[in-house]
Amino acid sequence: MRNFRGFTSYRSAFTLAEVLITIGIIGVVAAMTMPTLMAKYQEKVTVTKLKKVYSILSQAYLRAQEDYGTIDNWGFPEDSGSTTDPDTGETVSKDENAKNTQILWETLSKYMNVSYKCYQTDDTKCINNALPTHGLGGNTMGSSKGAKQSIIKLSDGTTFSGGWIDFSHSGTCNDKKSGYCGNFIVDLNGLENAPNTIGKDMFAFKLTRVGIYPHGGPDEVRNIHKFPRACDRNSTGSNSGFACAAWVIYNENMDYLHCDDLSWGGKHKCK
Repeated sequence: MRNFRGFTSYRSAFTLAEVLITIGIIGVVAAMTMPTLMAKYQEKVTVTKLKKVYSILSQAYLRAQEDYGTIDNWGFPEDSGSTTDPDTGETVSKDENAKNTQILWETLSKYMNVSYKCYQTDDTKCINNALPTHGLGGNTMGSSKGAKQSIIKLSDGTTFSGGWIDFSHSGTCNDKKSGYCGNFIVDLNGLENAPNTIGKDMFAFKLTRVGIYPHGGPDEVRNIHKFPRACDRNSTGSNSGFACAAWVIYNENMDYLHCDDLSWGGKHKCK
């Protein structure tokens, strides 16, 4: 019988230095990839929530039409739109616009799970404490902090604010081709929370005689809100980000944040 006592068996193992080096490499790779992964995840969350909000708005509009008839029967003042300030020569919104916004949200809020609402026409409340709003290109588009503004907040924190409603006989709302009656902003995480950027957490919608639609669709009526002109990450214009809403809802991505060659008739994704 053979005796193997003279042979010693060794098992190979990592040294402490090798383990630390491996952990360090894993940490570096994680640090490089996690921000990208988190950003992609957040974009998915934004797409899902915006589509849900659009569904809520569309259903509310349809139900309001069933109960009250077409939008011209909702009680909007006819003398709305804009006028010229005789002292400054500036184009300003008429007082009726504030009333129009109140009528719009008071009607639609009956069909949505609203946790808070107030209107620009109120005397003592509805003071906007929002952060400054930014365009997609990073430009500051102004701050309405401290000003009165109509605000509707859903139970999940989504906020509808501002905008204008032009129901005058001379406005485009009576144009059978466009039926463009006004617009408003949807903020998915509330006006008090960053980044408050059009095209990232804030999206523009338009009100028409036949429904509510996201700005920037392939058949956009207003040229200033066409994609990609008004959804250009490098643009610092006054309409920067306003055409991103339709892209997110219909193409289910926010790739306009990562590449510049997207179009309705061409690429719908960066890769």
